[in-house]
Amino acid sequence: MARILFFIGKGGVGKSTNASLFAFHLAREGYSVLLDSLDPAHNLHDVFETKIGPKPKKLMANLWIQETDMDEWVKLYLKQTESDFKQIYKYQEAFNLHKYFRTLKYSPGLEEYAVLLAMEDTVMRHGDKDFIIFDTPPTALTLKFLALPDVSIIWLRELSSFRQMILDKKEIVTKIHTGRKEGMRETDRVLHRVNGLIDKYSKLSLMLKDPVNTRIFTVLNPSILSLEESRDIHTELIRLGYKVPYFILNKCGDDDPYIGKVKKAFPDVKILTQHSCADEVTGIDVLEEQTLPIDIKDLF
Repeated sequence: MARILFFIGKGGVGKSTNASLFAFHLAREGYSVLLDSLDPAHNLHDVFETKIGPKPKKLMANLWIQETDMDEWVKLYLKQTESDFKQIYKYQEAFNLHKYFRTLKYSPGLEEYAVLLAMEDTVMRHGDKDFIIFDTPPTALTLKFLALPDVSIIWLRELSSFRQMILDKKEIVTKIHTGRKEGMRETDRVLHRVNGLIDKYSKLSLMLKDPVNTRIFTVLNPSILSLEESRDIHTELIRLGYKVPYFILNKCGDDDPYIGKVKKAFPDVKILTQHSCADEVTGIDVLEEQTLPIDIKDLF
């Protein structure tokens, strides 16, 4: 099973750079790595100075990179949802339900579900890699998609209970009309689908919160705005049940006084410092000059 690394943080703090550095150096050490950008505003092609698409591109030994097309995943999610509705409510085709499918594209939460689907697909397809590294979208969208499995489970369990109540009442009515003491309980497609989704999201939640195989790196810069947003990220992730073992303080030397502020703000987190020797970390040669702020063995 692949180890999963997420790099999250405020826009412009260096998520893409640090995700790329980790991917490059892990590959150089002989580990097979897939680096995937889930950010609609992709930056990996700039970092590696090459064209990258939604399919994995091998850039060097042990390293594959892709930039997920989120628009395509939104379309796929809508298509799957429409298909599910048609299968579940096939017996109600007379009501012309297809008219209402057009409204699905305006549903809230589409982008979060698309990111979650894309992330799940990457993990399923490339679980044979040693590491899968995700460069994430802006903070708000990232937190929403990380919260999505648990939020969906709560909603689906309520829906399952409500559907079961309907079936129980339907069985009582059937008994009354038929005079049978034992009702004929039918297999309900809706309940079957809902329970299947509960199982799916439960597995996703366990995978994302696995403290051994999944690590979250919050990236920040030595600035007040970055520090405050990182504080909000940390608070929300802890509330959601995630472990947040590392912060990467980007473009900051080991003797920078700002490190003290970050350590005081996050006493339970290991602060890693990443100081670049170039204004822009672009190209394989520049990536090679950088060092990782963590010992690779600490990722195992």
